[in-house]
Amino acid sequence: MRVLPRPLRPVVAAAVAAALAVAAAGAAHAHGMRAASLEIVDSGGGAALVTWKTTIPDPTVRPVFAPSCTVVNPPQGQSAAGDDRASFESAPLPATHERAFALHCAGGLMGPWLAVEGLGPVLTEAIVRVARPNGSVLSRVLTPSEPRWELPSANAQLDVARQYLSLGVRHILGGADHLLFLLALVLYVRRLRDVLWTETAFTLSHSISFSATALGWIHVSAAAAEACIALSLVLVALEIGASAQPDSRARGQGPAIALVFGLVHGLGFAGALGEIGIPDREVAAALVAFGVGVEVGQLAFLLVVFPVVAIASRFGQFPRLAVAGNYAVGVTGCCWLFQRLAVLEPERAIGAALSAVQLVPAALAATIGGLR
Repeated sequence: MRVLPRPLRPVVAAAVAAALAVAAAGAAHAHGMRAASLEIVDSGGGAALVTWKTTIPDPTVRPVFAPSCTVVNPPQGQSAAGDDRASFESAPLPATHERAFALHCAGGLMGPWLAVEGLGPVLTEAIVRVARPNGSVLSRVLTPSEPRWELPSANAQLDVARQYLSLGVRHILGGADHLLFLLALVLYVRRLRDVLWTETAFTLSHSISFSATALGWIHVSAAAAEACIALSLVLVALEIGASAQPDSRARGQGPAIALVFGLVHGLGFAGALGEIGIPDREVAAALVAFGVGVEVGQLAFLLVVFPVVAIASRFGQFPRLAVAGNYAVGVTGCCWLFQRLAVLEPERAIGAALSAVQLVPAALAATIGGLR
């Protein structure tokens, strides 16, 4: 049995423990966003049909409308005031996953503001979409720092670009699976020039796939895409672990790996665009800004990670860092893979898990042997 060098054993043990903790704590939301959704269909004349949805029940999160807007059909069990209208403030909606109601705004829907109260650690953002009578769609992401939106007559191009740029940055920095994949690539290629080439290949690849998916040119199950993203972590960790001298292979293989698996990660990026949608008349601005936002987030992550790699290399500690990082990526990817397969198709996932259980004794023996 191959035994890890003694100096690396505690490093590997700590990496595996940390990876299991991260996977257990954040698997459900490793990539997706915990968002509420507010869909408004403008019927004209100030009348609108509204659908409020939340992915996680939270009674503190609710939409709030301007004083000129009133809820026409109040929740069951509450009486409407006067002419069968009740303001949202006096008749708050119950904390259900989905609620539909009618809204009337004196003077028209465009112009008054709307907001979502209570956004924070449970529900992190609210996605608002307004379908106008002329067929155009306005959209915006409300966050704890910007929970209010004054409905415009149309989405300005600059406003769309700013909104989707922010969405791209927040999506990549909030996606632990994407960041772990980038970390694995950095540990594999190591040198700055190769890191930049690899990151560029990753950006080019996922830009192609998320744009094609967002535009409806290709259709892939979101659950299948999430499972494939987790699988990419496992495969990259195996590739790094199988390479005795990664530096000699990184120049060509690093960008190639990023190019192939970037297509898969782009499908995950498309999920964020699918939630908010793309403004009908500003498609190009939205896609470009989102891609730029993802790139900015990636570069910010590399600015944090690469100096650590450089310092570790300078003091001869890079082997320890590489082994710990590789184990963390691989173990986390395995945990997420099984959990996402269970969402995709529980019966097959259970069969795969039972098959994997047969490997547990050998895995435990290898781990114990490596830590002795």
